[in-house]
Amino acid sequence: MGIFKKRINAAYATPPAAVTLPIVSPWSPQTGLETIAVDDALGEILGKQTARITREIALRVPGVKRAHGIICAQLAGIPLFQMDGDARTDEQPEWLTDSASGVAPYHRMFGAASDWFFHGWACFGFTDDRSDCLHIPHGMWKMDPKTGIVRVESDEIPSAYKAHLVAVPLGYGENGLLVDGIDTIRQARNVEAAYQDRLENPIPLTVLTLDQDRWDGSSPEERAALRDEWNEGRRKNSTAMKPSWIHVDMPGTVQTDLYETGRNAVRLDVANHVALPASILEGAKQGGGGSEITYTGVQNGATRSELWDFGQAKRMLMAFEARMSLDDICDPGFSIRGDLTSMQAVPAPNTTPTSED
Repeated sequence: MGIFKKRINAAYATPPAAVTLPIVSPWSPQTGLETIAVDDALGEILGKQTARITREIALRVPGVKRAHGIICAQLAGIPLFQMDGDARTDEQPEWLTDSASGVAPYHRMFGAASDWFFHGWACFGFTDDRSDCLHIPHGMWKMDPKTGIVRVESDEIPSAYKAHLVAVPLGYGENGLLVDGIDTIRQARNVEAAYQDRLENPIPLTVLTLDQDRWDGSSPEERAALRDEWNEGRRKNSTAMKPSWIHVDMPGTVQTDLYETGRNAVRLDVANHVALPASILEGAKQGGGGSEITYTGVQNGATRSELWDFGQAKRMLMAFEARMSLDDICDPGFSIRGDLTSMQAVPAPNTTPTSED
């Protein structure tokens, strides 16, 4: 149906040069204009390049990629039911376990979890009779900051699912990784770029000093040719040859531990932003000298219950349950709840719970 195409960040195109920003409500989704404008202005003053970070770029950071997959899959795999108190109702809403859109409830919740993860908001489109539901990808919907009315103008969303739009915030102060963790993502990319550059150019700065007579007797072209010949030889071999009138100096060496420590620090920062035990993101020394960097939790590592009790997937489920239990979605007195039986079972079940029929 074209709904799962990679156009989820269409709303984050380059904004106009002059933008008047409204007062942002803490309960309205923050766009790239509100959250990046000040950063861009400071970047221009300080002479820094502040490239915009999209979801696809953020997922190139290994720690972000792993955290995103863990949290989204954990939420999407939870079966959902309509409850009357502590008991399931005899008749269950069809949209909880099926969809005529062709997008399974698992993928619907996975997409919503991804939006919560990166942006702090997720949107769902219901049919007029509330019999079916579809996740509306971020960038295809917008909210009026004054009225709170949600609109979808994209033609990729079938009109039937625009009848009742429900935008669900993760919670006050939860703006998503692309807002709250934007500095960490930029740091990760800067560290990775420096690390990659050192891998490709492992030789520190080299100064070739020529005797005065040789320097005076050489043209600029001859000096450049000598430098290029030296560079080409070092790229091909680890051993170099030189005449006695050339002196080689290497005034600085690179401390590779800086990159290893920095890459591990990024994992810890990402873990804190997304409420994951740091040990799950595998923060450990890569090798070489320096200090061993490990992050441990309960029983010398993260347990399954710890991952759920303090993790972001639980917050997402609670936000979803709270909003979908309101009377515009289910009948008064009823509520929508996730079945956490498999999440708490000991030992862990060897099959995944059924979430579609």
